[in-house]
Amino acid sequence: MSLRDLLARALAMRREAAAGYRRLAREPEVREAPQVARLFSRLAVLEGEQAARIERDLPDLEVGTILAEQVAWAPPMRPARPAAGVSLEDALETARENERGMRAIFEHIAATSPSEAVRIRALQFALAETRHLSTIEEAVAAARDGGKA
Repeated sequence: MSLRDLLARALAMRREAAAGYRRLAREPEVREAPQVARLFSRLAVLEGEQAARIERDLPDLEVGTILAEQVAWAPPMRPARPAAGVSLEDALETARENERGMRAIFEHIAATSPSEAVRIRALQFALAETRHLSTIEEAVAAARDGGKA
């Protein structure tokens, strides 16, 4: 994988993550937990800012053509959800599983790429996912302790 390929994939992932966090922040049960809604909104902004930085690193790429078809922000495998929407627990679990998945992708690239530039950038991306995951884990722990995070 070239550095350009890594950046293109990371851009698609960041765009999809930003959209996913915006959707989660609007869920009715999440809005009932304002701290969690703010967390998701903040993560959407962070992912969007990271996408913008990647776009600046790819000046010759037509960024409008990059789609997240390979990177679906998927809810974790669970029984069918009620039609009413996503529960707070499901929203937090979705965020947690997706951050773990993105981190695993970047860690794998960092561990297997023959290119030092790709390894370094992939590790930077993995570290960002670790930071996001840590913030989400705190919200999950607070929710499990009976609070609304």
